[in-house]
Amino acid sequence: MTSLVLRARSDLLCSMPKRFAATASASQAKEARRNLKESVRVTKLDNGVVIASLENYSPISRVAAVLNTGSRDESHTEQGSTHALRVFSNLATRNFSSFGITRNLDQIGAQLSISSTRESTTYLLESTRNNTSRGVDILSEIISRPQLRHWEIDDARSRLEFELDVYDQQPELKIVEMIHKASFKNALSNSLYAPRFNVANLKSELLSDFREKNFTSNRLTLVGLGMQHDDLIRYADQFRLPSGSPSRQTAQYHSSELREENLDDLVHVAVSAEGVSQSSKEVLASALASHAFGSVYSRIKYSNGATRLSRSVLPLAREAAGVTSFNANYSDAGLFGFHLVGNTNDIGKLVKGLYQELNQVAKNGFSNEEIIRAKISLKSSLANSLESSQGFLDALIKGSDHIDADQVLQSVDAVQANDVNAFVKRIASSKHSLAAVGDLSQLPRLDELRA
Repeated sequence: MTSLVLRARSDLLCSMPKRFAATASASQAKEARRNLKESVRVTKLDNGVVIASLENYSPISRVAAVLNTGSRDESHTEQGSTHALRVFSNLATRNFSSFGITRNLDQIGAQLSISSTRESTTYLLESTRNNTSRGVDILSEIISRPQLRHWEIDDARSRLEFELDVYDQQPELKIVEMIHKASFKNALSNSLYAPRFNVANLKSELLSDFREKNFTSNRLTLVGLGMQHDDLIRYADQFRLPSGSPSRQTAQYHSSELREENLDDLVHVAVSAEGVSQSSKEVLASALASHAFGSVYSRIKYSNGATRLSRSVLPLAREAAGVTSFNANYSDAGLFGFHLVGNTNDIGKLVKGLYQELNQVAKNGFSNEEIIRAKISLKSSLANSLESSQGFLDALIKGSDHIDADQVLQSVDAVQANDVNAFVKRIASSKHSLAAVGDLSQLPRLDELRA
């Protein structure tokens, strides 16, 4: 997921009253009397907009306008529209020029960032509580009333091309897009990055048509952290989007192979199978399987790590290498797989070793001790994400059922080892997809790996 920060300055406290620190001690008693554990409040308005908020009495208020549209909603001719709208989001609106947006954000010490995934686009405003209203004025303008003037788009197109230049130089980003392309026939196969062949077509008319079809009121969710729920409902009146119920294609998984040859000795390989959606009963089992294999690189500095994959696969390489599993859950589909990085001469042995390990786990299953460690790792990851304001806001965006940490941790504990092992067995026997970038002269084809 990439994001565009419209304002590089990140000091959100710059506009706080000077006497705030001096009066902090005097206000502690008053704050202590407040109920700091208010529950999440959710309201659905008549126009379809969903309002969700949590008052935590933070001096910083965060308002996220989340639109349930992303690259998966692009047609063939619209490929790259989400990326372009993200890059062009600070251009002039009906009531603000591009300079005016930046200047007004600077004046109130606020920060506005835009990020997108395959399924959603998020506009996040962060400001001090006393300036939230002014910040929402700008936020609503950017979302509801962009002008998308063709001369401004032509001037800003170089920023889009610069992001593509950066993307071309980062194989760790490219392999993510390639494995989605290799794993899905449609929808989720669309990249987060605009394809080079369509950059010239991303003009004002096309982007306006895409917005009109997909930026609708029933796809908008306003999420607030550190503010009153009634205030957020009042702010919702400023977001004027057309009504409509745009259809969304159901993602279809298929098995294929996508290889990009170059002269780079460092080879990236991703192998995936069809995973599960966010609403599936197996979603926690898939997460636990990923943690049991090793879902992150070593947590120990200068170490290859102590995950099952690193112990079984990495010794096969003569030079430095890395391996991790990944688990992506979308609204109607998912991917479960593995990411390998290694030298050209080692990559064939590493991928074959990965398949041997996957088949071994499918045959014998994870031990109870490995399942326990996986649960501890997953619970630690979930709990840590809820400790920060950004992590808590992300959970709030996903839905109120992700907020109750105790309930989530209890759900993880309730997953049985048989459920995890059954999931791995299905993954091992499923049709696989492969994506690879680098010098692939020593990498076997997908059908040879499965033989």
